[in-house]
Amino acid sequence: MKNFFLIDGFAFLYRAYYAFPEMRDMDEQNINAVYWFLRMIMKRIAQKPDYFMIAWDWPIKTFRHEIFSEYKATRKKMENDFKDQIPLIQSIVSELGIPTLMIPWFEADDILASVIWRFYVDENLHFSLFTWDKDLKQLLKPRITIVDPNKDQEYKKADFLREFGFEPEFILDYLALLWDSADNVKWVAGIGEKKALNLIQQYNSIENIYEHIDEIQPSISGILTVWKEDAFASKKLIQLAEIDLSSENLEKFRFSLDYSQWIDILWRKYHFSSLEKLLLNMRKEAEKPQQLGLF
Repeated sequence: MKNFFLIDGFAFLYRAYYAFPEMRDMDEQNINAVYWFLRMIMKRIAQKPDYFMIAWDWPIKTFRHEIFSEYKATRKKMENDFKDQIPLIQSIVSELGIPTLMIPWFEADDILASVIWRFYVDENLHFSLFTWDKDLKQLLKPRITIVDPNKDQEYKKADFLREFGFEPEFILDYLALLWDSADNVKWVAGIGEKKALNLIQQYNSIENIYEHIDEIQPSISGILTVWKEDAFASKKLIQLAEIDLSSENLEKFRFSLDYSQWIDILWRKYHFSSLEKLLLNMRKEAEKPQQLGLF
């Protein structure tokens, strides 16, 4: 079984910037996001995946803003100190030869899902999604796992079923009943997590909920009736888009780390001396002979 690692680029960037203290270069510019992003990526590469990809959000409005103009409007404006580091990070990633995808009008989630849908037909592939995004749990099935980048914990379909009690594909219906403060997605007011969970466990989809609205107790059905339009609008907004990637070849994402090239770029060009040490250790581990079993 070959491993395909997929990274939500901006999720890692935000983590790198906000979770770690400032680091100043020789020009007194903060480079904490650059440094820690690279360390986080190198940690994944050290696990020797066969295929690797970083998906980037389209930096301006996406198709979801056409659906709902206030999409993500409540998010705090990106700090210039963070914003200024993004081009450098993306430039370094390109220099290092790391496969990436950024597609106009789409978000990283859409790209990650579309890549999996494109290549899932290959039964010799296992996909590991490194993300904190709960929307992507809908992709869980055999050979697809989500990995918490902080805890290094794999989250599988069986884990989802134990947590929610319904199939992963219906996580969108569950989330459509709840307000997402991060993305400013509408919700059904008065339906909290417990009620939403019970409804999806019983009816699975929003469509099925409204087909059986007369079976639901009046105190809840009344709320659902009032907020019906918003429930469907929310589901449409968070639905992952399937991008046509029929022209993409799996070999585009094959990845093999060139230690000499990386050391030359990260140390000699960008002066990340500690990353050089990390790379040398990675190479040392990679060159260790594999211990063969006795039988």
